[in-house]
Amino acid sequence: MTPHLELVRFLEGKKILVWGLGREGKATVNLLRQLLPGQPFVAADRSLAALEATELVPLPVDRIPESEALRRLPEFDLVFKAPGIPTRQLALDGQAGKIACQADLFLQFAPCPIVGVTGTKGKSTTATLLAHICRCAGRQTFLVGNIGIPPFTVWSDLRPESVVICELSSYQLELARSSPHIALWTNLYPEHLNFHGSFAAYGLAKSRIARWQSADDVLIYSGEDVRIADHLRIEGGAARRIPYQGPEDLPEIDFSRFQPLGGHNRKNAAAALLAAKVLGIPPSAMQEAIDSFSPLPHRLEPAGSVRGIAFYNDSISTVPESALVALAALPHARTLIVGGQDRGLPLEGFARSLAASPGLRSIILLPETGSRLGNLLRGADVSFSGKLFFVETLEAAVRTAMAQTPEGTCCLFSPAAPSYNAYRNFEERGNHFRALICRAQGEA
Repeated sequence: MTPHLELVRFLEGKKILVWGLGREGKATVNLLRQLLPGQPFVAADRSLAALEATELVPLPVDRIPESEALRRLPEFDLVFKAPGIPTRQLALDGQAGKIACQADLFLQFAPCPIVGVTGTKGKSTTATLLAHICRCAGRQTFLVGNIGIPPFTVWSDLRPESVVICELSSYQLELARSSPHIALWTNLYPEHLNFHGSFAAYGLAKSRIARWQSADDVLIYSGEDVRIADHLRIEGGAARRIPYQGPEDLPEIDFSRFQPLGGHNRKNAAAALLAAKVLGIPPSAMQEAIDSFSPLPHRLEPAGSVRGIAFYNDSISTVPESALVALAALPHARTLIVGGQDRGLPLEGFARSLAASPGLRSIILLPETGSRLGNLLRGADVSFSGKLFFVETLEAAVRTAMAQTPEGTCCLFSPAAPSYNAYRNFEERGNHFRALICRAQGEA
């Protein structure tokens, strides 16, 4: 039986609910239509507009609101839940076993090797670089998952010789009952606690990338991250383990032309290269990829210079740890713009690290976390010798940065917090920052 047929056999005859009709839910609907064209299913969403979408009209689908889906859960055999629907807030009452996500079934039934990449930070860069390495080697490669491409969208194109790089978020992993052939775990910091409820639950979700691996599989993980080590002791699976440190693990590779800034990005590159070695990619293709890889947007991205001040856009930064590694990558940074949605993460250690940063002269603080961080930085327990500026908008932050940053140095925008108090996502926030710098260049 072919793997494609195995998925059909798994799905056919089941009463299926597709819960959430965003990008991933639509991909699930499309695959059900392709594999089981006559089998009815049910779709649910909290948005009436999503339920009334024209693409659903000709399908054998019963459309119901989210509230009714919760009430009717016992009648379904399989529920495809969108990753963003918080499981811990649902009264599942013994129904959790039937809740699945697209990534889990993709891991279980895909007909080719899958490399799963997770981590609090660095997973997109690592996954994208690994896909680039595989393509440089001439392999048919698909990059899917949390990167923005639902796995089911490439299902019909997969062949046994294909390679799939699947970026996996904690949302996708929390209900996973399958793990990839090669698992790559970059780091673990407190994140998404409002979704998972606790750091322990978040870490447990992440650990499922390795939990179901067999002795024939491989786990590549940061050997310096004690939090990962703690979870692997309990939920580590049976895979062969390869801890990594950084470029020193790959003396055959020359990193001198690697464009992304910072030691953390070189460490991400080492992880991707080790996965490529497991896949049998030759060193020549690895070197070609390292030399030609371009940094992803909003990740320590040069945003332009104004009156001799270089501005860097690191809008992807949503935790304090990511802002600190960005600062370490820019020793000539004299100004930091920081702040965003406050999820209640502790900021005391972050404040102490910023106060100890040798080159930092000005910190510009945005709502909401900026207020709390600023109070710590001017408190009795932390001594920051530079200037603090409390501003309400990113426009005001950029104006202040241009006035306070010395010529010949740089300003880093690394918020260390999510964007949702002011923007839809980190991309919109980063695009706004870039636009502000572009406008300032025109006015200079």
